[in-house]
Amino acid sequence: MDSLPPLLTKAFSGVRSKRYPRGQILLFQGDAPQDVIVLKSGVIKVYDIDEGGNEKILHLLKPWSILPFAFFSGKKQDAIQWFYAALTDCEVCTIPRTKLASQMSKNSELSTLLINWFSTEVHELLVRVSSLGKTNTKDKLIAALKFLVVHHSVQKRSDWWRVLFPVSHQLLADMTGMTRESAAMIMKELKQQGIIRQPRTTILEINLDKLIG
Repeated sequence: MDSLPPLLTKAFSGVRSKRYPRGQILLFQGDAPQDVIVLKSGVIKVYDIDEGGNEKILHLLKPWSILPFAFFSGKKQDAIQWFYAALTDCEVCTIPRTKLASQMSKNSELSTLLINWFSTEVHELLVRVSSLGKTNTKDKLIAALKFLVVHHSVQKRSDWWRVLFPVSHQLLADMTGMTRESAAMIMKELKQQGIIRQPRTTILEINLDKLIG
């Protein structure tokens, strides 16, 4: 539990961890889970599926995210609205939602920590959803790259930032609502402009100055 804030480590004390391989679904749309999950390592994608059977990624969660978001509604057994799946290999631990809610009611610091986290994630989710309304496909992709830089990358040298997990053209397409072919074409253009580079096939590095310039 060392990767969690002390308040969460205490809240989840005595809870066993569970590992999910890349691609496995943790929660299905329509589920009404009795437990709350905290992400210890890895990345979880939150997504919907459109009428054509295509994934639409709404958000990417990193440690120490709490899921499902429906827990924060305060209602009992709310059916969740989205799918939650492992984008990378993940390690999580779970606790009954009633137990965590009880701990939050007794511990204002824990309650503040989780509410602040939830507020930040909802803000980022709204920013992501808003970016999908852009009419220019390149602008949509640039918005997705900005999200990856801010939330899922580390600085390598100078202005280059490396995303912490493999990024495929299909992933970018699912994040932006465009086709894989369109995503590939725009990424090729951004590479020629020196905005991105790929030292290896699925490793993506982004030049922050050029991206926002």
